[in-house]
Parts: sequence; structure tokens; C-alpha cells
Amino acid sequence: MHIRAKWLLRVPLLAVPLAVLVWWLLPPAVSVVTLHSKAVQFSVVSTGRVAAQQESALSSTVTGRVVATPVEAGDAVHAGQLLLRLEPEELRALQQQAMAQLASAQSTLQDAQRQWQRQRQLFDQGFISQAALDAARLARDAANHSVVQLQALVRQNQVRLGQSDLRAPVDGTVLRRDVEVGDVITAGKEALLFGSAGRQRVLLDLDERDVGQLAVGQQAAVLADAFAQRPVAARVSRVSPRVDQDSGTVEVELQLLQPAAFLKSGMTVSAEIRTSAARQTLLLPLAALRDGQVAVVSAEHLHWRVVRTGIAVAGYLPVQSGLRAGEQVVLPAPQLKDGQRVRVQP
Repeated sequence: MHIRAKWLLRVPLLAVPLAVLVWWLLPPAVSVVTLHSKAVQFSVVSTGRVAAQQESALSSTVTGRVVATPVEAGDAVHAGQLLLRLEPEELRALQQQAMAQLASAQSTLQDAQRQWQRQRQLFDQGFISQAALDAARLARDAANHSVVQLQALVRQNQVRLGQSDLRAPVDGTVLRRDVEVGDVITAGKEALLFGSAGRQRVLLDLDERDVGQLAVGQQAAVLADAFAQRPVAARVSRVSPRVDQDSGTVEVELQLLQPAAFLKSGMTVSAEIRTSAARQTLLLPLAALRDGQVAVVSAEHLHWRVVRTGIAVAGYLPVQSGLRAGEQVVLPAPQLKDGQRVRVQP
């Protein structure tokens, strides 16, 4: 009994190092995925804002007090429609002064002309000298010049008074009004933001890293959160040649291809630009890539292989070279050596 007990005790003691030896001799287990080609549509997604076909700041050419604001922001207007009326009190006072000066100058001219006629008669009769006649002529010419100048000033003031009414340059929409009745605005100060009629635009600020994928004419879809079931077709109409140094973005303009009155200027929208046609593409999980290489399992051995990929899309990389459909890659990328024997986990 004593000898038998000793032998039974040795069996579990021997099993422990044996299990360790078996574990040490077994190749490491890895998880793999089999690569497949799928039809992929590559695109760039960004947010932006809706803008009118052409936006312009409207300002008055005269200084005056606002006396009428017949339109509000968002109103559609026709060419020539009154948008703002000013009372240019200072200019009106200057015009009254100029007209009074003109009346006085015209009276002076009449007197100078009569004096010139008298002096000419006296000169013909030999009663005055040539110098006296020349002085009368110069006085008449000076009075006439003064009248001409004041007439031009009165006409100029009259034109400027006519500009106290700010009117729509073309059919369009009032996007913003910055003044109220009673406000005094100076000449050249922006009073309204105006958008011309026509198909709207969408302005996007895209990361400069995406610009290489863009080209004028590419198709896009625009969607506003408030109208999630009403996507609007668009196309890329302009890609700015300039990168904003502060934000690292490039402005991209989309032209809407169909009327979309429900999209208002200034509204935030999302846009998806289709940068390539759908094509069969071999996709590699992003987690399988390490330092530009992937671990491929073949004949129970692991081999590191350099691959070339495109830009990641939803956690996958489009494979450009280095891999074939049907090959198995380790996921995630392991810390194993090239040529090492491995076993694939079921």
C-alpha cells in the first residue's frame, strides 16, 4: 500500500510539466479573415451651408435716416422693388443751398451780360478803352462759368437724392436686413444682404487632405436634417485653389441640379460627393495593417507582406496592391515574426 500511494502521487506531478511542454511546442493561435472583393462607391462627406446663386451687400450711396423698410429678411423681391428708403436731410439741405446759389449766380450773369452789352456800345462809340471792354467780357465769362458749375452741382445732388431709395438690382431674396426705421446710415455702409434668384449653391469647407479626390463635375447629394427624406442632387462646380492656413480647409462649391425652395440660404446641410464610380474593390480591415504591412497566413506559416492601400472608408482600406482575394490575413495585426508557424483559430 505504501509503494502504490507513492506512484499515484507521481502521476499528477509529471502531468504538469508535460502540459507546459505541449503548450510551449504548439504554434501560437491567430484569428484570420478571408479577403473578398466588394462593390464600393468612394465618396467624401462634409457639412456646409446653403447660399444664393450670388450674394451681395447692398448699401446706399448717400447718408441719411431710414424712413421706410418695406421688406423683411426672407422676402422674395423683383428687380426695381423698393427695399429701403432714406431721408437724406444733409444732402437735401446742400441741394437747397446750391439752388439758392445758382439763382444768385444766374442773376449775376444777367447783370454781367447787360454790362457787357453797354460797354461794347461805348467802345464802338470810342468812349471807353479796350481794357475796359475786356474787363466787362471777363466778368461776363466768370459769371457764366459760375452758373455752369452750380448747374452741374444741382444736377449731381438731384441724382444722389434719387438714390435715397435702395431698390433690388435683380429678382432675388432679401437674406438679411441690418437697419431699422430711425437709424442713420452713412454712404457705403452695408444695409442689406441680397441674394439673386436662381439655383442655389452649397459651400463646403473640406479638409485639404481630401482635395486630391475632388474634380469639377463630380456628382453629389445634399441633405438637410429638417428634410431628411428629401435629398437634392448636385454637382461640384468649383474647387478653390487656395487652402485656408488657419483651418487647413479648402472651399468647395456645389451647384444644385434641381429646384429646392425648402432649402433656405444659410441653412446647414450635409453633402456626399461621389469621387469615383462603384467598382469591385478588395477591402482590408484597418486593424490588420501595421506599419504598412499585413500578416498573411499560408500553409500554417505567417508571412509579413507590404501592401499599398487607399484612404480608409468605414474601417476598411481599399487594397491597391500586395494582396489577392481569398487570402487570409491575421486580425488584429500580431506581434509575431515573419515565417513563424501558426495555427488558425476555428
